[in-house]
Amino acid sequence: MTFSKTLLCTVAVLGLLISSTSSALADKKPKGAKKTDPQTIAQLYSGKTSNWNSGGHAYWGPGGEYKGINKKGTAVGIGKWFVTTKGRLCNETIWYWPEDRQTKSEPYEECWEFVTAPDGTIWERYMPDKTEWYRHKPEKQVKGDAAKSKFNKIAKSLGL
Repeated sequence: MTFSKTLLCTVAVLGLLISSTSSALADKKPKGAKKTDPQTIAQLYSGKTSNWNSGGHAYWGPGGEYKGINKKGTAVGIGKWFVTTKGRLCNETIWYWPEDRQTKSEPYEECWEFVTAPDGTIWERYMPDKTEWYRHKPEKQVKGDAAKSKFNKIAKSLGL
């Protein structure tokens, strides 16, 4: 498998882990759940860093800026994020990594779908794979660009 395919697989796995809980807590769409309001989704992420269980990070800038770091700390993603009217959080990113003494890159897009249960609990699932629903975990996020220095160091090493 080439590094870019490995990177894309890594990014997809990281996406699954953004607010993941154990598979025992993954479930079907909650009964009576409705599409989450796009403004609510934006408020959940805007200006925050998601810390993935695998060690990667994603910063969701308040102006739509997206910056990601893969779990190995060898690649960065630079792009934009947005929320759709269909209750989806998406990012369109170009990922950069070192390969054969060069900086390689590849575009990548991913989305998560959100619903709100009648009790107000927000649930999400990773869209490309349509994984099972899991509860949104705000404790996996911190305010601000918490991985900024790490991102800048990797980006600099890649000549970005």
